[in-house]
Amino acid sequence: MSRKRKTCNSSTTRARRRSRRRRRGETSMASPAPDGNTSALPMETLEGQTDQPSTFRRDGGWIPALMIIGCSFSSTIAIYGVTTDLLQFLDHKFNINSIRASQITNIINSLMNLTPVAGAVLCDSYLGCFSTIAISTLISSLGTLLLTFTTVVPSLGPPSCDHSLGPCQPPSPLQFSFLCLAFGVTIVGAAGTSFTFVAMGANQFNKKKDQEVFVNWFFFSSTIGMVVAFTAVVYIMDNVGWNWGYGACTVLNAISFILFVICKSSYRNVRPKGSPFVSLAHVVVSAVRKNIARLSVNEGNYYYGNDSKAKHPEPTSSLRFINKAAVITEGDIHSDGSIAKSWRLCTIREVEDLKTLLKLFPLWSTGIFLNVATGIQANLTILQALTMDRSLSRHFKIPAASFQVFVFVSMVIFLPIIDRFFYTFCRIITRRSPTILNLIGVGHVVNIVGLAAMAYVERRRLQAVHIHGLGDGPEVMAPMTALWLMPPLALIGAASAFYYPGQVSLYYQEFPASLKNTGTSMMSLTMGIGFYLSATVVDLVGKATEWLNDDINQGHLDNVYWMLAVLGGVNFLYYISCAKCYKLQSVG
Repeated sequence: MSRKRKTCNSSTTRARRRSRRRRRGETSMASPAPDGNTSALPMETLEGQTDQPSTFRRDGGWIPALMIIGCSFSSTIAIYGVTTDLLQFLDHKFNINSIRASQITNIINSLMNLTPVAGAVLCDSYLGCFSTIAISTLISSLGTLLLTFTTVVPSLGPPSCDHSLGPCQPPSPLQFSFLCLAFGVTIVGAAGTSFTFVAMGANQFNKKKDQEVFVNWFFFSSTIGMVVAFTAVVYIMDNVGWNWGYGACTVLNAISFILFVICKSSYRNVRPKGSPFVSLAHVVVSAVRKNIARLSVNEGNYYYGNDSKAKHPEPTSSLRFINKAAVITEGDIHSDGSIAKSWRLCTIREVEDLKTLLKLFPLWSTGIFLNVATGIQANLTILQALTMDRSLSRHFKIPAASFQVFVFVSMVIFLPIIDRFFYTFCRIITRRSPTILNLIGVGHVVNIVGLAAMAYVERRRLQAVHIHGLGDGPEVMAPMTALWLMPPLALIGAASAFYYPGQVSLYYQEFPASLKNTGTSMMSLTMGIGFYLSATVVDLVGKATEWLNDDINQGHLDNVYWMLAVLGGVNFLYYISCAKCYKLQSVG
């Protein structure tokens, strides 16, 4: 009897366990668990699931996110390691004169910042995050490998010589073409990693808080990666050899690729949602095709889509011509309310999204000059440091290209100061919190002060050379420590801490919901255009004046800095006018 009771009890227990397992299975099928396969869900769905906990299991969570951070950290060191000492590489290894080397450096930096926009569009439209990153890191590894070949294969570069003894033999057309090919492959590889790592890492979480924590750690690791590139990699290139420096970049790229691919099964990958620019093209084409249509004050004459009007904005009076794209005319919609001709009718939401982009364009354009000045300053700082005393001790000398790291260190210091103290200070003084536009404006002003400080330091350097009668020549060292460059660079870094995060936040908050990822890449676009234009400005200044000379002791870099400071003031006035005309949508 007892045996039968035990058998019944055990059978009941097993039945209850099976029932609980079935209920858990039905729950997981009814609503995707955070650790389930949600790869088919769009980004907006993942961000909206704020009531589900994060997971450390496969398919999302902190473990794959940390792997993404590690892969990005390795890739960041490799990509920035390629470009940080590029000016000296072109000058000393390939015997290209300093002014032309500066122009080539600016062009490469420009392309490094322009191509990520194309990479982001390609990722969103066709490939998805995983495929984009995997292909890009593999291509980047090939590019750095080709650069390594230019340093170890004698026939791929000009013969080495002592620059102090006179002009050296420049590279042949074939050697220069191979160099351009190597940098071109590297640039293409960098296109798919800059912003894609961030998006894929954020996709590993359901809670917005976890996504924000990931983004903070991601940029923290990226900044450290840039510091490592500007210090350790540059030191290897200057003191050990170019082959070891570019070889290290190749190894880091390969490590990033291998680690990323190995963890493929752990990632939550969001499928491509199509090009975000298709709907914008619909609006433009529809507005042009309906140019003779009459606008109406009756909201019922506009198309809102299948959703209720409450979910759509009302048609605004600004840029009223574009409203014609949403005017309903004969034959535009079916009886069920769907669009009959997609290139003749758009929703009010799509129309207002395009208007928002057009209104943001003037504010976006003010950031271009900031990057023009940054591109010129970064290269001129290296030339200045090369003619100053960079010794910290008898056995250690700061590499000239590493001085730009003071800008990043200053950014790291000022970012928490702005977050913790600047807002409080503004509330005490003005009794209101500063807006994003206020922060960007402060960045403009501090950047102008930093450029003026750079002009002052350069003026003192030239005076030291002439007073001591050291003569001319690019190898003449001024009796002045290069640490004089630190305060101006700290000011420029503080300016960057104000306007770079401010601009990214502005674009992310103000861009339409369907274009948030594109909005975050707009900062890269301004940087790319700015670096490209910086090469043009250097060329124009070199032709119109004698300020830029292969021997900077015979030039006037101080006048170049003063010119940039004055142009920065003009750009700041332009920014103020644009900021006054723009009304923030995200306020409140």
